[in-house]
Amino acid sequence: MIGNIRKLLAASLPLLASFALVLSATPAAMAQGKTLTVRFYDDPAGFDPANIFRIENENIAFNIFSGLTSYDGVTGEIVPDLATSWETSDNKTWTFKLREGVTFHKDYGDFTAADVIYSFNRIKDPATASPYAAELAGIVSMEAPDPYTLVIELDAPNGNFLHTVANYHQGQIVSQKAIEEAGDQVRWQPIGTGPYYLESIDVSSQIVLKRHEGYYKGPAPIETIVFNIIKDEATATIALRNGEVDLVMRSNQEENLTTLKAEGFTMNAVMNYAVVVGVLNPEFEPFANPLVRKAMAHAVDYVSITQAISPSLTQPHSSMLLPWMDVYTDDIPKYEYDPEKAKALLAEAGYPDGFTFKNLGTSAQGVTELQQFQIDFLSQVGINMEMELVDTPTFNQRRNAGEFDMASRLLPAVNPDMILFSYLHPDNMVPNGLNGARYDNPEVTALLEGARAEPDKDKAFEMYKKVQQIVAEEAVYLATYSNNVFWPGKPEVTGVHINYLAQVNFYDVDITE
Repeated sequence: MIGNIRKLLAASLPLLASFALVLSATPAAMAQGKTLTVRFYDDPAGFDPANIFRIENENIAFNIFSGLTSYDGVTGEIVPDLATSWETSDNKTWTFKLREGVTFHKDYGDFTAADVIYSFNRIKDPATASPYAAELAGIVSMEAPDPYTLVIELDAPNGNFLHTVANYHQGQIVSQKAIEEAGDQVRWQPIGTGPYYLESIDVSSQIVLKRHEGYYKGPAPIETIVFNIIKDEATATIALRNGEVDLVMRSNQEENLTTLKAEGFTMNAVMNYAVVVGVLNPEFEPFANPLVRKAMAHAVDYVSITQAISPSLTQPHSSMLLPWMDVYTDDIPKYEYDPEKAKALLAEAGYPDGFTFKNLGTSAQGVTELQQFQIDFLSQVGINMEMELVDTPTFNQRRNAGEFDMASRLLPAVNPDMILFSYLHPDNMVPNGLNGARYDNPEVTALLEGARAEPDKDKAFEMYKKVQQIVAEEAVYLATYSNNVFWPGKPEVTGVHINYLAQVNFYDVDITE
């Protein structure tokens, strides 16, 4: 009798296990088949963390990859991701406890400390030519006492290191096997551990993500995310109103936002999230002169421009950093609109009749209203701004290489130190980093390095404040305005939290009935 019972139990175990699996999958299993259609607004440029750029691509990568840490979608605070915990006594030696049971997409194996070491070394390798190499340059050594413990030694204390290893650019963890198998197609074959994997891509029309059923938090509520490439803003608005898309990634025309808001669509937004700056290449002779750069700043009335064309989307701004950042200071030189002063500065610099330069832009975006205003204002002081429009991949390549007279940069970051180091430190000078202004001021460099290593927040703030004052005085980058970001969507699309990197964690998104 007992033997028969044992046989019955043994035969029942697979069925019980299957039943338990069904229960454990709830409510995700109930969501099977849900599809979210999202407007994607430009040509995709690939998703390799070593050289990824532009926010639309970063939104894809953010959901494919994971970092040791990540950012809370609502608060922007650092939260655990592939690392469950960390400790440091001096901000120089960091010990991370890694999450067990994490798997890469498409059967590429289990995640371990070896994957972090490979990922970071790949970024640092000059052969990779990553513009983010300098972010990890401070790593002296990485050791794994066991598969789920990682010890990183830095060359100097860095209190912001948790930002460096977050799920963004150089912090995103890849699979060595996947990288090696992909070869020169790596940007189109991303393999991560995030909530979604890339199922297919047509660079001219569509990107399709599928949820990673083995994601460590459990399967996401949405099974399939279809990104339809719709470059034209008016067309994107019509697509949302007609139900052809459920969510619009970045709507940036005032009239479209007004229409959608009036019709009851949800106006998912993050306000004052990043600054747009003009990057002036000093290898173009006039821009090497700070008097010319100051003349450029005085020549354009950004207050009137932003109020005229996009009061909901932009506001004039005079700093590389934003007021919500803890080291921001408003105590810096400002450049009010003053065309007569601009003319005087040009004459003093040796350009009384002005000069002509080219502003690099994308053919997909065309000549924007803002640029049309810039052209007009600059012409009134004798400066002729010509637009040089190229396709998006070429734009990214040339901007990263520093091959322009002038180009614009959006500076998204949660960590202000990341902006200041990336754009002001000589180690990050193009083509090895984002310092497109080729700025090299030993005093600023010393202040940046000192502030990063300083454990006393008040002392560090004074150093960061001095950096902002010097850079503004020299008009290194021309701050123009700060951005608000709107992702309008259907009311039934919930959980669209845009962080201060303008990214959405689609794991939090659902479609209610």
